[in-house]
Amino acid sequence: MEQGTNDTTPHAATDMIALGTAPAASAPSCADSSVHPSLPAAIWALQTPVSPAADLANAHVVAWARRHGLVRSAAAERRLASVRLGDFAARVYPTAAVGDLLLTTDWIAWLDILDDQNDDRRTALDPQGFDGFLAGVADAASTATPHPDTGPIGDALGDLWARTRVRAGSRLCRRLRLHLLEYLAGNLQQAAYRGLGDVCDLAEYGALRRAAGGILVTFDLIEIAGAAELPPSVYYSRTYQRLLTAAGDVVCWTNDVLTLDKETAAGDLLNMVTVLQRARRRSRSEALARARDLIGRRLADFQRAEEDLPGLCTALDLDRTHQQALTACVGLLRAWMRGHAAWGISTSRYAPVPADPAYLEELIPGSAHTEPVSDT
Repeated sequence: MEQGTNDTTPHAATDMIALGTAPAASAPSCADSSVHPSLPAAIWALQTPVSPAADLANAHVVAWARRHGLVRSAAAERRLASVRLGDFAARVYPTAAVGDLLLTTDWIAWLDILDDQNDDRRTALDPQGFDGFLAGVADAASTATPHPDTGPIGDALGDLWARTRVRAGSRLCRRLRLHLLEYLAGNLQQAAYRGLGDVCDLAEYGALRRAAGGILVTFDLIEIAGAAELPPSVYYSRTYQRLLTAAGDVVCWTNDVLTLDKETAAGDLLNMVTVLQRARRRSRSEALARARDLIGRRLADFQRAEEDLPGLCTALDLDRTHQQALTACVGLLRAWMRGHAAWGISTSRYAPVPADPAYLEELIPGSAHTEPVSDT
């Protein structure tokens, strides 16, 4: 496998430009990459805490999902319990108060269960029917009232909104709603691609992957978990946006590496490795090596953006409270990159989908299924 930190192949810079990022001068060197050889060692060098309330969150999220009808069968409940989303939330929101950790765990479960409706089927969702369903979910996101045609998905979202509004200010709620709508649109686009057996272009991949992955939704929750909302002057600054997009790419692309076998078998082609294989006519091993290199470069981008934080604080004349809020949020972005990778290498969620996924509930009423076009 090639060494990502010293890659000077002709496609190194063009891949980064196509993905909407600048090539890094060099990725940071770290000691041990043996934790997962397809991921850069720099991820494991990040030092982040873990919440002690993981077991509480694991038990809570299963009960919450059952109460709202997201899991109804014994198989679905076992599957949700086995992936241990409380462990995940404890790693990516390690500083959250217990109540906030439970809220963020439920948000993660809701996003994952909706993802499964799109990703874990052996037949693709019909985009027309899926669009109608997601329109109802979007209405619920705008009115905070469950839409009658969205079933358990809408009911659970209504609960999440009610609890989130208690903890978040109006600005953060507006931003969270916007990012949720982008996530729904990304899911619909993903369903359309999957129905055609299509692979997106490298140039469009980065933005579509962040949208369909819901990463900005989960990053908005950082401000709840960190008990520190950012003012617009900070959140929309170039420096913080660079931190957000770099961390989002690291998380999404790490996910792609860890879920490659599962997604390939299920016909889900919105995966960086698959995109790189097609774009550059690479072998699977070459594409995995390139993905590892690009993840390392995006982590290096994040670390360079961190160096600009003191200048941002000075330029905005931030008081101590806002500086502490910024520090807390950046720390949780770092926790997301390290925590997602650590959870991802052990969770059962990323195992290949069985031929008959008995755990998959029918949660999208009235949406017909179509056979995906073969990718061969």
